[in-house]
Parts: sequence; C-alpha cells; structure tokens
Amino acid sequence: MKFKIQIKPSLKAKKVFVKTIERTYYQYTCNMKNPHVSLLFGLLLLIYACSDTQEKEQPYKSTLKAIDINDFIPSHVGEVPNIEIKPAKYFNHIVGKYRVDTHIDSIHTNAIYWKIKNKSENVVYKGYASDCKKNGWWEVLRNKTLICSGNYISNKKCGFWRYYNLEGASQIIVNYTNDTLVGLAQAFSAKNILLSEGNYIKGFKSDYWKYFYDNGKIKAQGYFYDGYKSGWWQSFESNGNLKEEASYSRDEISGYMKKYLNGVIFEEGKLFNGRRRGTWKIYDHTGKLNRIEEYGEK
Repeated sequence: MKFKIQIKPSLKAKKVFVKTIERTYYQYTCNMKNPHVSLLFGLLLLIYACSDTQEKEQPYKSTLKAIDINDFIPSHVGEVPNIEIKPAKYFNHIVGKYRVDTHIDSIHTNAIYWKIKNKSENVVYKGYASDCKKNGWWEVLRNKTLICSGNYISNKKCGFWRYYNLEGASQIIVNYTNDTLVGLAQAFSAKNILLSEGNYIKGFKSDYWKYFYDNGKIKAQGYFYDGYKSGWWQSFESNGNLKEEASYSRDEISGYMKKYLNGVIFEEGKLFNGRRRGTWKIYDHTGKLNRIEEYGEK
C-alpha cells in the first residue's frame, strides 16, 4: 500500500521561505560568480513566489492603541448617588445602605454640608447641597483616599473635575457641562508626565489628540471625529522613531499607510477592510526600494 503525503505550506511559511531564498540568493550571487547557482536560486524564488495558495491573506491589525480617557474612569467611579436631599432639620439619618450626616454650612447659610458614610462608617462622599439638589464642591473617597473631586450644579457635573490614583493614570483632568465631557482633557502619570491631551465635543473625542510614553516622548498623534480615529495618524517607538503612519476612518485603517522599522520605511501601500490593495512597495533596511507587490483591488 502506498501513501501519498501532500504538504500545503501556509501563507506565512511561504513568505518566510521566499525571504530566506531571497537572502541566500543575494548572498551567493554577491560572493560567487557561478551562473548555475544564481540560476538555481532564481528559479526557486520565481516558482515559490508565483505559486498559488488557497489561504486568504490575514487582515492587518494596526499597532496603534490610543489612550482613552474614559478607559481610566470606570462608570461607577465619581458618581455621587442621587440620595434624596432632605431639609436641614434632618440630621444623621439612614438612606438605603448609607448613613448621612448633615449640617448647615456656617459660610454658605443656604447650603447643607453632607457626609455620606458606608456601613463601616467611612466617609465615601462629601459635599454641598441646596434647593434639595447637589450644588457645590463634592469629593469621592475610597478607603479614605480621594478618588475624584469637582463641582455640581443641580445634580449635574459642571466645570473641571479631577480623578486620582486610577489604574493607568495618576491624575486626570476633564471638563463637564451638564454632565457631558467638553473641552480640554488631560491624563498624567505618577511622575506628573503628560500621557494624553485632547478635546471633547458633546461627550466625544474630537479634533487633534496627542499621546505620550512615560519618558515624555510622543507615542501617537492624530484626529478624532465623533469619538473615532479619523484622518492621518502617526505612531512612534518609545525612542522617538516613527513606527507607523496611516489614514483612519471610524477607528480602522482605510487608505494609504506606511510602516517603519527602526525609523526607516520598510513598506507602504493601500489597506482596505484590513487587507492590502493595489501596489505595495517593499524596502530594505536602508530604505532603498527592494521590490513591488501587486494586490487585487477587491
């Protein structure tokens, strides 16, 4: 009985093999003047590079991961519960799972100063209320540590709020209007190094944003529209070398892109739906054009 073994190399294996043949071919043709060796490697390269494959090209995924301010602010952090604000005559009362201590502020005579405690008698929220609503400065604490602070107007966040000691960022400064993020937003590391900076419009990231490494060097820069990366973006290595440039649409690369290795361009072309399209140029380690690859337009 005879067995027939058929090996179908993967697309990745083919690419590795082609590159190996290329390197060997160039090495031998540069160091040897044997036409037979040159012809052999040239034929191997041609046959394998032109061979068909049943596997589809794997979609390209961008290496750009922008720091999101909202990723640092979990929805449960900084939200003072809408506990029923009672008149000043009510002191030390229980509301649900909280115990509330109140007193009339000696400076703001129309305001009630609240201390909201948990079952362990630790203060978790404190701030001012008037007209039966949260009005004025409020602070949120966890394990006796300040988590965030800012101003309320009629139960809605307004003005600048600061968030502290969150995972990924030591301090975040954002601006609210009627509980909606607007204007400048910044995130800082524990060493007070700027990690990200940009603007919000109606609660969505908009316009130009910049992101930085812990060493202060720029990590990425580009534009947002309605919360999505849009237009031309650049990303960088931690040493400052350019890493990638690409045109984005709704957080996905759509259009022309360039990739760099150690700051030197090594390929460029069009990308749609995560796949290469049209003409791609491949460069060697010095940035000199090595070859041109053609991909379908559909």
